[in-house]
Amino acid sequence: MKLWSKEALILGGIYGVLDTPFVLLGFGLVSEILFGLFVIGAFMLFFNKTPKFVSFVINQYPQTAYYLSSFGWIPYFMIAGIFIFVGMAAAIEWTDDIIEKVGKCIEFIGAWGIPISLVVAYIKAKKNNLF
Repeated sequence: MKLWSKEALILGGIYGVLDTPFVLLGFGLVSEILFGLFVIGAFMLFFNKTPKFVSFVINQYPQTAYYLSSFGWIPYFMIAGIFIFVGMAAAIEWTDDIIEKVGKCIEFIGAWGIPISLVVAYIKAKKNNLF
């Protein structure tokens, strides 16, 4: 199961890089197609099959692979957040105060997690002499 590996983080990073412009420009259908491809790639990794484009990025662009893997956790975080919200909705009653606190927690994780991830990727790339 390669779902907890570098390949999974690079798959998430590729999805994030490709999906962001389409989301910002309002092309929902393209975004949904990319999400479907992301889910298919995640299932492939679950069954120990690495998509060829992920292997290509790892082998041909090792420095870029560090940066893609640094923020590749974001799509998985978003998917897990949806399941957590649905599970919590069955357990507790949502109030405006709880929704505000959960939103601030997610905002905090995004605001600090992404820059910290990029700094860690830069340090790892520098340590492995990829520059």
